[in-house]
Amino acid sequence: MSQYDLDVIVQKIQDRSPFELKDNNRSRQRVLKIIISKLYRSLDYKNEPRACREKVTQLLLFQGQFGKEEIDEIFKKAVQRSTEYSKEFLEQYPELARELFEGRTGEKKSGEKEVPEEIIYRFQNYA
Repeated sequence: MSQYDLDVIVQKIQDRSPFELKDNNRSRQRVLKIIISKLYRSLDYKNEPRACREKVTQLLLFQGQFGKEEIDEIFKKAVQRSTEYSKEFLEQYPELARELFEGRTGEKKSGEKEVPEEIIYRFQNYA
């Protein structure tokens, strides 16, 4: 089993045991990126991207090997803006959900505000 198998990642977090890293910053960032990707993609990230980010951050802070700034940096690099809204986003903006349901989001009159964009996170799928 590899340290990148989801079961191993979860076990290392629960045990608070360290992940193996080489002695350079690139290795540290790469390992963290793979771990975040595996954890994030194992959750309901399509419906709850922000909640999943928070959960992954909490898990890694609990484990203790990586700092919040390091974790945030990996998430910042994975940011994409989207108008394909998640359930979480639509719950936050019920007016938008109503407009989508009624098919009125494409209507723009002068002076109307822009259609909001949701921040989502796109991570590579590591096998």
